[in-house]
Amino acid sequence: MNCLRYLFIILIINLSPFYTIGQINAPASQSISFLNAKEFYQNIIGANSHIYTGEAYYGYNSNIKGTPFFISDSMKPNDIFYDGNLYQNMPLLFDIVKQKVVITRFENNERIQLVNAKIKYFTYDGHKFENFLQQTADENISANIYEVMFNGKASVLIKRIKRIKESIRAEGPTNFIEEDQIFVKKENNLFEIKNKKSVLDPFADKEKLVKSYIRKKKFRFKKNIEKELVATAAYYETLKN
Repeated sequence: MNCLRYLFIILIINLSPFYTIGQINAPASQSISFLNAKEFYQNIIGANSHIYTGEAYYGYNSNIKGTPFFISDSMKPNDIFYDGNLYQNMPLLFDIVKQKVVITRFENNERIQLVNAKIKYFTYDGHKFENFLQQTADENISANIYEVMFNGKASVLIKRIKRIKESIRAEGPTNFIEEDQIFVKKENNLFEIKNKKSVLDPFADKEKLVKSYIRKKKFRFKKNIEKELVATAAYYETLKN
């Protein structure tokens, strides 16, 4: 494994004239050369890459209607920062029932689920998810993956969740039901937003101004709660401390 790293270093050294200290805007062709070297390195490592350190992923009963995955059950090339490394164009899925990122092992179709604690962030179909590690009462690390809708003094985070819901009728279908949770993260505090009243909680220091903005925009925080909350957080960002 070390010899592979040396090979990558040699490749970078050979390209170093294009990436000297203080050089900010390298020509596109030089950037492409660097990316090609990086891709070459990742391809050589193949199955030995840290991204393939995960447990076997098991699906669900085929009788359950719907999909357990975020947006789609199709693997799509995305970026993921995992175990200290950035992997680009990595085909993946996000199971929001189990809260697990799913990939396939190198050059075979076996699906594995990644270790949440090793995930820093990943993307899926234009959406960005970050992993916020929290210290629990028993000192274990709890990994919580949220979609970042807005990043600022007050960040809007969505916990994408699906649950398996059985029908109250014996012959009725079992379904995957989405039950997202919406939060505003301000400093080290996480505020859950359940209704219009709770929207003001994270903006208490500018409550009058935010309340006036919400009234002016006629936000109700019901059908369009995600969009309206992002707009409110963006407005709060413009207010002086």
